[in-house]
Amino acid sequence: MRFSLLTLLLVAICCETLAAEKPEVQLRDPWESEYSGEDATGKHVIALWDFKPGAQTKDASGHGHDFTLEDAKINPAGRFGSCLESFRGWPVEDKRHRAAVKNHPALTPKGPFTIEMWINPKPELDAEYPSAILFDKKYVSHNDYQWVLGQPDRSGARAMQMNLGFGFDSSSFHSQPAKYEPGAWRHIAFTYDGEGTGSFFLDGKPWGSRQVAGRKSVVAGGHNLFIGDRVGSLYHGFPGLIDQVRLSSGVRRFGRVQFQRTSDRSCFVRMEPEARVSFSVTNLQREPLVEGVVTISLDGIARKQFKLPKLDPGATTPIDYPIDTSLRPNPYRLIARLNIPGPKPHQSEQAFPVRIVPRRPADRFPVVMWGGASGDMEQLKRI
Repeated sequence: MRFSLLTLLLVAICCETLAAEKPEVQLRDPWESEYSGEDATGKHVIALWDFKPGAQTKDASGHGHDFTLEDAKINPAGRFGSCLESFRGWPVEDKRHRAAVKNHPALTPKGPFTIEMWINPKPELDAEYPSAILFDKKYVSHNDYQWVLGQPDRSGARAMQMNLGFGFDSSSFHSQPAKYEPGAWRHIAFTYDGEGTGSFFLDGKPWGSRQVAGRKSVVAGGHNLFIGDRVGSLYHGFPGLIDQVRLSSGVRRFGRVQFQRTSDRSCFVRMEPEARVSFSVTNLQREPLVEGVVTISLDGIARKQFKLPKLDPGATTPIDYPIDTSLRPNPYRLIARLNIPGPKPHQSEQAFPVRIVPRRPADRFPVVMWGGASGDMEQLKRI
């Protein structure tokens, strides 16, 4: 009896320890709506400028990072009420148009951070206008950060650029290009993980990422923070409306679902039996995910559809996709498309590289590799 009770106690302790060690899933921020509650004043929020009537120049986070207008103005036609309106500068007119926030150590986050805002261009953001500054505390120094909407390409699309200063030098991160049509509100965001990886998001979707080896936290400088234009001339501010600008510590989430490959193989031998790639789908919404459907294919071939079970917030479900190894040896893109119907429909797509290689001829000598540690043979077989 004493042995049984001791066994039960040990099992309970182990289970409790495992439960405590299981990481909590960070759910997405409700960026489509106006931030309130913990999303506006939580401990992760460094500053929030939402331009509300009666408190247009106030920091809504409560941390006192209020701003003053410098030839920009408050416009009542914002995404969530009133907003900031900025204007063109050079080469039309070398004149500043911005909101100015006094320099403070908290405005340079240590480690991971996130910057986000809503933007709505005016027709003046045309093919003749160069890059437009959205958010600047860096200028030409090697400190802090500067967020730029780059100059247009031949199709009129622009890529976002984030310049981060690390004291002695700087690194630049670029998004995929997109067209920013006049009169259309778009949510843009940038996250930095404090370890060299910067990622962009457009309307909640991943929009480009880069990893720079050896980078850590950005280094604080002495400039004030400016929204809608750069620190100094040549001034070329963003000609349009800006709303719900938020600076947060940590890497925030914006996608509704996280789709990850969990298996470690991406290369398969032609005609290999039972070849498959495993994935996990995690609901990042703050409400249950219902009737989600994932469609997976190899460049449109061998298409298979998976109906997801109801997923509570933070819940995960696995998916195993069988690889059709009878296809010709070639590199392929494994394309996963997610569709969520309902009052807030959602569609997203991710691609993963997969390769099918020719079978080894019977008269070829196999490759021999050194090994010896426990588990090496199984790992070599998988490779």
